[in-house]
Order: sequence, then structure tokens, then C-alpha cells
Amino acid sequence: MAEDKKAYAEWTWVGRYLAVIALSLILAAILGNMSLFEKTYLTKRLNAAHIVEFLGFGASLVLGWLLAQRATLVVRKQGGKAQAAVHLILPLASLIVTALAYSVVLLVVKPFLGAIMIKVINWFFILVIVACAAWLVMAVFDKSAPITDLLTGESGRK
Repeated sequence: MAEDKKAYAEWTWVGRYLAVIALSLILAAILGNMSLFEKTYLTKRLNAAHIVEFLGFGASLVLGWLLAQRATLVVRKQGGKAQAAVHLILPLASLIVTALAYSVVLLVVKPFLGAIMIKVINWFFILVIVACAAWLVMAVFDKSAPITDLLTGESGRK
């Protein structure tokens, strides 16, 4: 019972991260759609709505990745059945964050770029997303025995 409380206490920080991520997303969406932000321009093509959405959505992505990083540390420390998948948390989070970051980055850089530079950024993100996907695949391949044991129930039979 005391161990369960201790394990639970080690995960209470997740709620704070999720609350801040949700608040960031909500504020970015609300402020980004206000006419004041949409009508106030920094340059001819970049308005305050783009900047506030970039900051809010970007902060959410960074916090999401930090959440995954901290979860990895806590799972490693606690051990248990979740230990079998601990090596997947960061590659999966990196893949998700990188894929979502593409649209967020374009909010503020697209107004300043020509067609060639947009293609360069597109290819940059393609390469990084593929690298994260490869990292995830290699993590599954390299450490798949504990996951297979967990999913098949073999670990309990040994």
C-alpha cells in the first residue's frame, strides 16, 4: 500500500504538465483567432496571431517532449512492467513532436521565405521525421524481447 502511494506520488507532476500544455493550446487558439491579433501586423505577411500561435503551440510541443523525457526517467527509476517499453518513450515523443513542429515553425518563417527555402525546410523536416521514425523502429527492434514477453505474458511464466 505504501509503495502504491509512493509510485502514485512520483507521477503527480504529469497533471501539471498536461494542464500547462492544455492551457497553452487553448490560449494560443483563442488569442490567435482574436481580430486584434489577426489585424496587427509585424510585417506585411506576419501578424500577431501567427506569433502568439507559434509561441503557444511551440511551448506545448516543448513541454510534451519534456514530459516524455521525465516519464522516461521515472519509469527507469520505478522499474516494473513499464520498464519493457521505457526505451520507446523518447523516440515516439520525438517523432510526434517533430511532425507537429513542422506546422508550428511554418507559422513564423513562411512569410519570409521564397519557394526554394520552403522546399529546403520541407526536406529538412522530412529528413528529421524519417530519422525519428528510424530511431523508433530501431528501438523496437533492438529492445523487442521485453515487449514481446510483456505482450505474450511470457515474463510471468519464467
